[in-house]
Amino acid sequence: MNVILAIDTSTANGRISVLSENNVLFNEVFTSERSHNSKIFSPLKEALSTCNHAPSLIVVGTGPGSYTGIRIGIAAGLGLSMALNVPIIGIPSICGAESINPNSPYHVIGDARRESWYIAKIKGHQIVSGPDLFESVQSINGKIETAKERILSFDKSSSFPGIEKTNTCTKKLAQIAANLPDKEINELRSIPPEPIYLRAPFITKPKKIFQNVTKPHGKS
Repeated sequence: MNVILAIDTSTANGRISVLSENNVLFNEVFTSERSHNSKIFSPLKEALSTCNHAPSLIVVGTGPGSYTGIRIGIAAGLGLSMALNVPIIGIPSICGAESINPNSPYHVIGDARRESWYIAKIKGHQIVSGPDLFESVQSINGKIETAKERILSFDKSSSFPGIEKTNTCTKKLAQIAANLPDKEINELRSIPPEPIYLRAPFITKPKKIFQNVTKPHGKS
């Protein structure tokens, strides 16, 4: 894949990047807590102009995060995929932390609403455990205290002691996709991007994406 367009709207700060052979052609952040749908199209138009409206692959962040925001980014990506006849894949947004070394394992803690939080462990740009829900401050603090790796947050959960605030990074999501073997790209292309649900009505793991599994879609 030569030119990758990456979109992430899982947080209040939406991000769009265009990557070509590890060269960043476009990178923009747009802030809109509740109305990504009204803010995404201007930077998306600029991003497409940098690659002559011909990306080789579209990558969308699938969260966890703002459910409404994630759906907006996925819908935009799917619309472009159909209009331009370009393949699209979903990658968990938390796999592309801005402040982390690509080879360093880390945890992500996030606000799961209803006075609860989630934690997931990332290693090698893959979710290797979680996201798991914690329903009390005591339980989440216990998990934080026993974690051996850095713990990052993309939201207000960074108020917990020892948590590092960071951001999602579409440049890194694009780099992840650029480094995937063709076989894995093809597997991901067969799975329509969906938000990572923390409750719906139970925890739905992210379609085994980036969980060291290569089973066909629908297998457990």
